[in-house]
Amino acid sequence: MGEMKRSFLELVLYRDLLLNLTLIEIKLRYRNSILGFLWTIINPLFYLLILALVFSKIIKFQIPNYTIFLFAGLASWLMIQQTVTIATASIVNNQALIRRVYVPKMVFPLSNVFSRYIDHTILTLILLVFMAVFKMPFTWSLLFIPAIVLMIFFFSLGLSLVTTVAHINVRDVQHIVAIIFQVLFYATPIIYPLEFLPSKYQPLLLWNPFFYFVQCFRFPIYYSSLPPSRIFLVALALTVVTFAAGFFLFINKEKYFVYHLS
Repeated sequence: MGEMKRSFLELVLYRDLLLNLTLIEIKLRYRNSILGFLWTIINPLFYLLILALVFSKIIKFQIPNYTIFLFAGLASWLMIQQTVTIATASIVNNQALIRRVYVPKMVFPLSNVFSRYIDHTILTLILLVFMAVFKMPFTWSLLFIPAIVLMIFFFSLGLSLVTTVAHINVRDVQHIVAIIFQVLFYATPIIYPLEFLPSKYQPLLLWNPFFYFVQCFRFPIYYSSLPPSRIFLVALALTVVTFAAGFFLFINKEKYFVYHLS
C-alpha cells in the first residue's frame, strides 16, 4: 500500500507534466496534417461507412438501425483497442527522457491514455448526433454512458500498464498486441449481435472480456436500457482486477525500466 500511495502522490505532484505530455501527444499526432484533429472523426467514420455498407447492403444483416448498432460497438471497441495499442510503447518511446531525469514513469502511459480518450469523447458525441439523425430515442439510460466510459478507461489503462511492462522486456509485444486485437475484433459482437452465432458457439463469447464492455456501452444507446446486471458486474469486476494487476505490476517493475531500455 505504501508504493501505491507514493505513486498516486507523485502523479499529483507531476500533474503539470502529465497535462503537458497529453497535449504534446495530441499535437504530435496531427503535426503537418492538413485536416488535423478532424482525423479523429474521419478515420472511424470511414471505417464505419465501409462496414455498414458491407454488412447491411451486401451481406444484408437484417438488424434495425444497423448503423447505430455498429457505431456503438465500434466506438466502445476503439476505446480499448487504440488506447492499448498506442500506450504499449509509451515507456520505450520516451526512454531518452527517462534516462536523463527522474519522473514518475506512469505519466507516459497515462498521458497516452488521456490523449486517446479525448478523441473517444468526441467520437461518442458524434454517435449521439447519429442517434438524432436516425431518430433513435434519447432515454434516461444514456446518463449511464459516462460511468461506462470511465469503467472502460480504467480497464484500458490497466491493460496498457501490463502490455507496457511486457514491451520493455520484449519489443515484439506491440506487434503481438496489434495482431491479437485484429483477431478479437471478429470474435467480439461488434459487427453482429450475439444471437447471430449458432447457440453452441455463443457461450465461447462469454470468455471474451471485451464482449462485456461492448455490451455495456451498446445497451443504453441501441437498446435504450441499462445493461443487464450480470454483464455490468462482470465488466466491473474485470475493470477492478485488470487495473489493480496493471498498476501493481507497473509500480513494482518501474525501478528496473532503465536497465532494459537501450
